[in-house]
Amino acid sequence: MESKSSKKLSGVFLLLVGAALFLFGYYLGLPKSSINNKDVASDEFVTKQEVELRSKNQNPSTELMDRDVPLSNRDEEEEVKELTSTKSLEEMLLSAQSETNPIKRSAAFARAFENLNRDNIGQALKAFESLPMGFENMQEYKMLLYSWSQFDPLAAIDYCKTRASGIGAGFATSGVLEGWANRDPESARAWVEDPENAGMAKLYNFGLVKGWANRDLEGATAYVMNLKGGEEVSKLVGILTDRHHREGGFGQASSWAEELPDPKLKEGAFMNLSRTFARDRPEEVAEWLETHANEKYSAKAFENLGRKWSETDPASSIDYFSNLPDGKSQEVGIKSSISNWAKQDPLAAGDWLNERESGPKLDSALAAYANTVSLKDGGAAMEWAISISDPKLQQATIKKVGQEWYRQDKESVETWLPNSGLGEAEQKNIRNPPKKSWWQSMHEK
Repeated sequence: MESKSSKKLSGVFLLLVGAALFLFGYYLGLPKSSINNKDVASDEFVTKQEVELRSKNQNPSTELMDRDVPLSNRDEEEEVKELTSTKSLEEMLLSAQSETNPIKRSAAFARAFENLNRDNIGQALKAFESLPMGFENMQEYKMLLYSWSQFDPLAAIDYCKTRASGIGAGFATSGVLEGWANRDPESARAWVEDPENAGMAKLYNFGLVKGWANRDLEGATAYVMNLKGGEEVSKLVGILTDRHHREGGFGQASSWAEELPDPKLKEGAFMNLSRTFARDRPEEVAEWLETHANEKYSAKAFENLGRKWSETDPASSIDYFSNLPDGKSQEVGIKSSISNWAKQDPLAAGDWLNERESGPKLDSALAAYANTVSLKDGGAAMEWAISISDPKLQQATIKKVGQEWYRQDKESVETWLPNSGLGEAEQKNIRNPPKKSWWQSMHEK
C-alpha cells in the first residue's frame, strides 16, 4: 500500500450526506412563563399604522419618532400596554405575520398569545386562516397550539385534524400534547392511551413526555420505563436525558444514563449525550465513554464521538480511538473519524492508514476513506477499495467508488474495467451510476 500515499489529492472535499426533511417538524413548547413584556416588547415593534393611530390621540405639536428610533421619556411596559390595548388579537397577529425580521416576528407572536383565551381564540384562528400549516410556519403554530392547550386542548387537537392530515396532523397534535402535559400530565396521558388514538400513540408520546418531563421528571421517567416498544422508546429517553442535563449538567445526565437498567434505553441515553456534546466538549465525552468501551449500548455513542470530534480535530480523535482496546468501539470511532480527516487532509489520513496493518480491523476505515477520496479522485480511491480484505465490503466499496470514478472519467474506467477482474454484472453496475439528487451534489462541492 506504499504507492497509495504518493497519489496527490486536490483540495478538501465533502462527504455525501443524507438529509431528510420533516413535513412539519417536531413541536417544541413555549410556556407562558418564559415570556415577559419587558423582555420582548419594545418600540421597534411599533408599526407605521400604530404611529398614525397614536398621532390622532396626541397633541398635534407632539413629535412622533420613527419606528426604528426608540421613544424617549416613556416607560416601555406602559407603552406596549397602550399600543396593544387599541388592537384586537386578530390585528396583532396579522401585524406579526407581516414582520420580516424573525426575532421581532417571534416576539410579536409571543406577545399576542400571552392573553389567548376562550373569548378570543376565534380571532386567532381567523388570523391564521391564510397561514399554511407546514414546516415554514412551525414556530407560529407551535405558539398557537401550546397556548391553546392551556385552556382547551381537545379543541386544539380537533383543529389540527382540520388543518392537516396523516403524520402532519400527528406532529401538530404532539405540540398540543406538550403544552397539555406541562399543565395536566395525567389527563394528557389518558387521551394518548385511549384506544381511539392508538394509531399515532408512538408519535403522540413525544409531545406527552416532553411536556411531562418539564413539569414532573420523575413521573415522565416512570411512564417511559413502562412503555413497550423499540427505537421510538429509546428516543424518548433522549428527552429525559436532555431534561437531566438542564437540571444538573452533564454529570447528572451521564450518571443517570449509566444507571438505566434496560440496555436499549441506556443506548438511547448514551447516544443522545454524545450527539449533543461530542463536538464542543469531546474530551469530556471521551473520558466518560472510555469506561464503557466495547459495550453494545455505547457503540453509537462512540460513533457520534468520532464523527463530531473529527470535524474540528481529526488527529486528536484518531489518536484517542487508536489507544482504545481492540473492539467495536475502536472500529466505529476510527471509521467515523477517518472520513472527516480525509476531507480536511487526505494525504495525512492516507499516510496514517498506510502505517496500519491491513486486516479486518482496518477494513471499515479503508472503505470510509475510499468513499470519501472517490468524490475527487476515483482512480486513487479504487486502489484503497481493492485493498479491503472482507469480500462483501470490498465488493460494495468497489461498486460505489467505481460509479463515482465513472462519473468523473468514463474513458479511464473503460480502460481499467477489462483487466479489473470484475465480473460482467459488477462491470455493468459501475457503468450505470445512479443520478445524484441536487442535495447530494450540493454537499459534495
